[in-house]
Amino acid sequence: MELLLIRHGEAVEAAPGLGDTGRWLTAKGRRQTRKVASWLAKKSVRRPVTLWTSPLVRAVQTAEIVAERVGLEDDVVAIRELAQGADPAELLRLVTGHRGPSPLGLVGHEPGLSALARLLLGSHVPWPGIKKSGVAALALGEAADGRVQACFRFLLVPKGMQRIRELGDEAADGQGQEAQA
Repeated sequence: MELLLIRHGEAVEAAPGLGDTGRWLTAKGRRQTRKVASWLAKKSVRRPVTLWTSPLVRAVQTAEIVAERVGLEDDVVAIRELAQGADPAELLRLVTGHRGPSPLGLVGHEPGLSALARLLLGSHVPWPGIKKSGVAALALGEAADGRVQACFRFLLVPKGMQRIRELGDEAADGQGQEAQA
């Protein structure tokens, strides 16, 4: 199964009266997400056909933009396991239980998306994190011992639309995850 980890776009710093869960995308966040979603739509191998999202406003808005740009015909599904602070092992259980079509797109937050990527790729892989509106693609398979394992496909950095195809010191340099989800 192909898996796309999609970080929400840039959001307002504060949503008075709504708290962190109510933060919405900025104009820049919407523009950048549309650009990334259009890039995803260009090739079927990277176009999500199923889309799950965190229930937080900024993630739902990101997922809706992606769904529209890639021509998703099914519903976007909000799941709590993609919200901030959720257990990556529980999210992995849901992902591996998915029997629908792929690529499966997961729209969420940092550091949760990176925690899932590290869980799938192994701690030995230098993981740079996912920038806002960024996308990481992984191919999931089963190891000889029955465990789920992943193979890294690419990491899309929205600034400059740079696609990283190999993880290593050069990819990790300057690509660290941002502090705010």
